[in-house]
Amino acid sequence: MKNFLTLIIFSFSILILTSCGKDEVPKPEYYYKFKVNGVQKEFKASDDASIFFTQDQGSTNRRTLFTMVSGTDPLKNTIVMSYRSPTSIVVGNTYQMQAPIIIGGVENPSILFFYFDENGKEYGASLLKSSNPGANDNVFFSFTEFSNENSKGNFEAVIFDLSATGDLNRREVVEITEGEFFLPNFISIL
Repeated sequence: MKNFLTLIIFSFSILILTSCGKDEVPKPEYYYKFKVNGVQKEFKASDDASIFFTQDQGSTNRRTLFTMVSGTDPLKNTIVMSYRSPTSIVVGNTYQMQAPIIIGGVENPSILFFYFDENGKEYGASLLKSSNPGANDNVFFSFTEFSNENSKGNFEAVIFDLSATGDLNRREVVEITEGEFFLPNFISIL
């Protein structure tokens, strides 16, 4: 009887353990990668990485916030990009910073881009060329795949040290090329 009870408990335990594994879907390997002035950077995205889609309250403008972060320090090896538009994002379209959006009657860049390097130094692109003579800031991105759960896409940017002062056209250029992301989506209906 004791062996029979042990066998039942053992069988029940095996049944529970094997059934738990069947219901769980493996989490995709989220990542982002790019080159900084030709030097390859590749990161496994942390649980804090995402693409957040929402609509501005009281407006028809949609906002997309990309947070590409890895590791435990959100101010190292991180890219944050914000995109605003009155239209929905379409897979295959290329979006660029220098195509301005009008907010409150004022032209604004449709994309803001910030990069924190491995030392935490901040670079960015946030200036429209049309209202800032000498500025060469620019960002491009596109989605290559989109689902309810995640998105894949590409990006490139011309960015600058945000602590630099002086003439805009004399700032040292930092180029982000061959950027690629695969991140989870979060959609908000406000």
